Amino acid sequence: MTFDDREALRLRISQLEQELANRNQEIARLQRGIKASEVTETQVGITEFEDTLKRLVQRVSMILQAEKCVIMILDKEKGELVGRAPAFGMSENDLHMLRVKSNSGLVGEVFRTERPAIFHDAVNDPRTIKENVALLHIRNGVIVPLIVEKRDEENRVLDRITIGVLSVYNKRYGAEFIEEDVRLLERLSRNAAAVIANAQMFQELVEEKEKLVHTIESLYAGLMLVNESGRIMQMNARARQIFNISNDPSGKHFREVLNHEKALDILSRLLETSPNSGEEDSNVAEEISVTDPETDEERIFQMHSAPVRGEDNKLIGIAIILNDITELRNLDRMKTEFVAIAAHELRTPMTPIKGFISMLAQDEFDSFSFEERKEYYDIIEQNVDRLNRLINDLLNVTRIERGIALQLFWEDVDLTALAESVFEVQRGMTNTDKHPLVVDSVPSPIFATVGKDQLEQILQNLVSNAIKYSPDGGEVRIILREETDTDSLLCGVQDHGTGIPESAKAKLFKPYRRIHNPKTVSVKGTGIGLFLVKNLVEAHHGTIWVESELGKGTTFWFRIPKTPQDENSQSK
Repeated sequence: MTFDDREALRLRISQLEQELANRNQEIARLQRGIKASEVTETQVGITEFEDTLKRLVQRVSMILQAEKCVIMILDKEKGELVGRAPAFGMSENDLHMLRVKSNSGLVGEVFRTERPAIFHDAVNDPRTIKENVALLHIRNGVIVPLIVEKRDEENRVLDRITIGVLSVYNKRYGAEFIEEDVRLLERLSRNAAAVIANAQMFQELVEEKEKLVHTIESLYAGLMLVNESGRIMQMNARARQIFNISNDPSGKHFREVLNHEKALDILSRLLETSPNSGEEDSNVAEEISVTDPETDEERIFQMHSAPVRGEDNKLIGIAIILNDITELRNLDRMKTEFVAIAAHELRTPMTPIKGFISMLAQDEFDSFSFEERKEYYDIIEQNVDRLNRLINDLLNVTRIERGIALQLFWEDVDLTALAESVFEVQRGMTNTDKHPLVVDSVPSPIFATVGKDQLEQILQNLVSNAIKYSPDGGEVRIILREETDTDSLLCGVQDHGTGIPESAKAKLFKPYRRIHNPKTVSVKGTGIGLFLVKNLVEAHHGTIWVESELGKGTTFWFRIPKTPQDENSQSK
């Protein structure tokens, strides 16, 4: 060995001794303070977590004198260990491609067995995945499991979960990793596992919060959360719409936001009484009326409110749910009106029936002629038929609301003749002098297999409505068209009356609904006719719709098959 070689070797030894001293100092410092410092840093947001991990992988690389350091976390859905940022000595593209099945390769073995591994020749070691070796230019390395331990107050391990692995690759200066490097990396991995576990927990909480916020925002019911000092913590889109609030009011006092006297009074009362009431909390439900700014209609909302308390029973705030009960209240009102109208409708035919029967019964001297008696009997019969139809309508509504199918008796029917008979009945029931009644049938006659009584009931209801809602007169037409290409029948009842407003069309075929129009305010009815018509059309496997222009008239159309679609149906 020459003098120059000895000097070079002495210089190299000196450098190594200095590096070893620096390394020992870093290890001592790390053992004294890194765990405490990193744990303190984890009680922050996701960005700080990422910064902490970045510093950690840099320190690990420096302490172990490694060119690369990477954390791989288990993707539970795919069963893969995935490289995650931040990493040291690797690009984003490297991490994107770094995916290893948890049951393959040396990485998978370390993960499954929870035992660290060291390898010295990545190219020739049969345990390594050659694609990753080539991708990352790996020569040697150390891999240790990332294990999260849950401990009790006495520091006893209650549970341990392996969440991934921590790896370092390529010892600097062409050196080899040794067992001391493995033990050191194991100690450092505990800090990394704690940081990652906290980061994952924080991320899960953030995601759960976002899901909760999206869920609250998408609720059909209005939701408000007001804290104990009266400031709004949460107000979803529906609640903002109800109170006509355009911006997010979070953080503002409810008195600055709400412009509704009764709602303000309810909230004030709840906040004043709940903290010191000393009584068991119970839900409070009160009704408020709000004018919809878009439709200018009054809506009724039920405010369900309840105090929210913490574990110490201290008031945190008030939760308010706003449910739209407008339709329920309207239905209650309409059912009340229906009972009164039904009673009137039942009484109307009863009056002439009783009157004429009483008059005929008291005729001891046969003072009425045959023609007069026939006229009286015809009137009685018409009113009995009217009473029978009303009773059948009520029974059918009850069956429909109970989910019982309407029974049809299929017959081969001349529909043109049926339409003519419907008009004859209407002429006998109402004053139709102002309403020319026309049957428009193409071809004529048209035959179909239908429920005769039910189809007659459909046409009677539609024609009766056409006459009633045409107070100024005008032609009422029954349109019948045979559609040979689809083997179906198109029917329509057309009038030239008051028409139907667009806003009322969506509610036409619902029970107990009636169209309010100044011209037809005197028109009486139960509000169940169109509801029955729709269900009778559907019992024929058909569809019904309406075309109308306000002030110009209405046409109700329905289409049914010419023969029953039910294979079990038989003509009777």
